[in-house]
Amino acid sequence: MVATDVPGEHGALGALAGWLLIQCRPAQAGIAAEVAAAYDAGLVLTGKEPEPAVRGLRRAGFTGPVLCDADRYSGPGRRNASRGIRPGWCRRQQDLGLVALTDSGYLEARDLQGLRTILRAAARQPPPVLAMLPLAARWFATTAVVGALVREIGVHGVPVAVAIESRGDPFAVQYVVRNFLHLLRESPVPVVLLRSDVGALGALCHGALAAAIGTVSALRHLYPVIRGQGGRVPRGAAFVTPLLAYHALDTLDEAIGALPESDHLWRCECPVCDGRTPAALAGLPDETAAAFRHSLHAQFRLRADLLRPKATREALASTWHEHCSHALSLHQELAGRLPHRRPPAALASWLAASTDPIRDGAPIPRQEAPTAARPPSRPQDSPKNLARD
Repeated sequence: MVATDVPGEHGALGALAGWLLIQCRPAQAGIAAEVAAAYDAGLVLTGKEPEPAVRGLRRAGFTGPVLCDADRYSGPGRRNASRGIRPGWCRRQQDLGLVALTDSGYLEARDLQGLRTILRAAARQPPPVLAMLPLAARWFATTAVVGALVREIGVHGVPVAVAIESRGDPFAVQYVVRNFLHLLRESPVPVVLLRSDVGALGALCHGALAAAIGTVSALRHLYPVIRGQGGRVPRGAAFVTPLLAYHALDTLDEAIGALPESDHLWRCECPVCDGRTPAALAGLPDETAAAFRHSLHAQFRLRADLLRPKATREALASTWHEHCSHALSLHQELAGRLPHRRPPAALASWLAASTDPIRDGAPIPRQEAPTAARPPSRPQDSPKNLARD
């Protein structure tokens, strides 16, 4: 892959430019790396002890970029942003030859002091470094609030990686989409999106430096901490490209069967499905592993479709808008035949909160547009309060 240049003092981050990353646990690194290597992609290893996995990947010949996410911001024992970062964590990553990702704590909405604590400490670390910002969704509630975020990022001048807390898909809320795009458009430094699902592709199309899709639901989302409630067991799900969404395996056959005239859309040519529909993954002995491998292959192939070489920034945003529109139309057809189904809110949010810059002449983010991945020939397997601060 030809990386997009990142100008100025952030040039070392050019190795990440335009990359779709796979976010996984160190125990999944081997399988994730097989898929990543087939598409010239990178990894985000999420866990406290990433060194053995990183060394193992390099010994095995994996040369793609690797980020290490300490994940101190999620779960019942999560740390608050006021706890700062540990310089030793950054050194450990740089000793491995990696771009350092800070081990920041969780940033509650409008916690400007916590934000400054992270950014100030990150700016003192030897580059290259990314300041990890695990943000409550309310950071994107208004233009004034996200504007304060952009100003603080500009003051400290450190590239950032963001994850957005939400009970579901954060991009299912229009104000999050609208003001996340404001962040991409106005940020004076590169922005990376972590812990996402297909929204990662939307972020790339709108100018994010890089973006990561998680292998499992817990790594595709940053869930809020809900005290006194037990966790639910996630259902097996697979990504369905025409729908731009994950779908539970146990009901996917019903959904596909509801639109027999669209049979050609459902068949997948990835190495896992081999021309079958993803519904065939249900009931396999290794159903979960097969579903996550299929989903990654499908999303990387979609990335190659979306991010064409030499495409203008307007064309990238327009193509994403068109894909969302087509997917929403299919969901609406399904809902007409299966009344219990609802189209995912994220598709409507992307369409309502953004525009097609080619058809509508809307402004687009200023960040450098990413280049397309090289497809493999044979894939492997209130403002007053802010002012007072």
